Amino acid sequence: MIEIWRKNIQANLDAIQRNQGAGVATIVSGSASDKAFWQKWFQDTRHDVLAKDGSTLVVSTHEETRKGNFLGSLYAWLKTRRVLEEQHRELPEIGLMCMVFGQGKRLSPFTQALGNRKPAFPTPRTGSARKVYLTTADIANLSSAGLMRDLNAGGFRGFLIKWGDEALIPSAPWQNAPGKYANVDAIRFVWKTEPTEQLAREKEWVVVDSQTGQMEFQLARQDLDALRSRMSGWNAPRYYTGVNLGSLAISYSFLSAACEVMRDDILSAEKWLDWDPYVWIALFCLNEQQWQAEIDHEARIGRSGIKTILARCPNFFDRICAVRTALEKKLGRPLRIGVLDYGSPFWVDWGLQTSLRRTLASLTQDSPEGIAARELFGISHDRDQNGNIVLDSSIPAGANIRNSVLLDTIITDPETIMRDGVVIGGRHKRLRMPDGGSALFCAADNFVFAGPNGIAFKSVGNDIRVEEGGRHTTLFLEQKPFHLVSNECIADYEGENYDKPILGNELSFGEAATLVAREELEALERRWLQHWSTWLR
Repeated sequence: MIEIWRKNIQANLDAIQRNQGAGVATIVSGSASDKAFWQKWFQDTRHDVLAKDGSTLVVSTHEETRKGNFLGSLYAWLKTRRVLEEQHRELPEIGLMCMVFGQGKRLSPFTQALGNRKPAFPTPRTGSARKVYLTTADIANLSSAGLMRDLNAGGFRGFLIKWGDEALIPSAPWQNAPGKYANVDAIRFVWKTEPTEQLAREKEWVVVDSQTGQMEFQLARQDLDALRSRMSGWNAPRYYTGVNLGSLAISYSFLSAACEVMRDDILSAEKWLDWDPYVWIALFCLNEQQWQAEIDHEARIGRSGIKTILARCPNFFDRICAVRTALEKKLGRPLRIGVLDYGSPFWVDWGLQTSLRRTLASLTQDSPEGIAARELFGISHDRDQNGNIVLDSSIPAGANIRNSVLLDTIITDPETIMRDGVVIGGRHKRLRMPDGGSALFCAADNFVFAGPNGIAFKSVGNDIRVEEGGRHTTLFLEQKPFHLVSNECIADYEGENYDKPILGNELSFGEAATLVAREELEALERRWLQHWSTWLR
């Protein structure tokens, strides 16, 4: 598995070097300021994450009102097509659409430190064009280059739609014969695995026809017993089920048909719809009776997803049926949705606290995940006599540092203690991390990690303490700096956990997000950089 992961990571890098990535990259955000930020950002990083020669056209768009990722995809496609027409460009054989919006509540307080731009979280990988740390959105795009090359070689013409806070590396060796995807209208990506309580509760499931390799249905997330009951209706070996991995590819024909049918919904300020799971369920319900059966099933198991959609869009099923009918009439054949099995994927999701922590901790390990993470982020596997990976860093003689990763870091106090720690962009005098942890772009005189699983990001101060499982950052607002903490034991960032100060914070996460939104974000970054860069002077 690890060798295939490494091979597929290298395939992405090779595709970029050979300019085989996206012909156009559409970046979808939620505000005019984010639109401007991402346009400039990807203009600078496209040589590293899209195509080396910089030929990829970057089209940054934003949604004036909430669209959801289904209507949002169609809205962004209309805007992209307009730009292509204005610039007298042909449709590229394959394009990339990267979704970089979202409130990012579950990544508090780091989202606030990022200027409320969750996918802008810097990763350990640096760009080649200039000294800059690539963001999670960059890595999401970089990790898609090989897939786009293969889909293109298989005859697919359309857009790969990607979420900007995750990277997916397959463990399955793909054999995409010429023409394999020439006559499919979309492609779903799945992980073929057995359901567990957590996967049943948190993920949708795609039903696949083993003989044709095409999608037959989708099952919404639900409790394990209910999911198994639904799965029993799709008998092996004719059918199998796999976890929906989120990203998807949509053909130009599908996009055009959907835009024609859904145009009023796309332009409505009140309507919003997501792809998963109900657009797919509606597409595969061939009549009202099948759709009603889905409504009845949700009522029996105590879920209300369809009911909520119908309250917002009463004609939802009719509209989705009309999309299918229009597409089939245009193509003269039934709807075809291909499925690509990712095997057991290497999944990097930096939008959640626990998955962020696990990925960072894996950088110190020689597990398959640790090796793959270092490959993805361009980190050497070579260790010194103490088991450390030290790159572009200065550590004092006598410091007790073992099995740790230090990148672009300066530590001056020989009383420093580290075990299984990750420090990136650090400017520290004394650092105590005896049980592991991660300090990213921090500067402090005395920095203490009081237990395992802590993460600090852009934390600056004289004395900083991170509790077990804790999170810490410093916001350099105009009025004064604020320290903001959380803990990975906080599973719910709704209600009072977001709107009221918790864990001794002076501000709530919601208040901090509001204050950051009022700031000029370049000034926010400049204040932090001034303190961080001059700390040890």
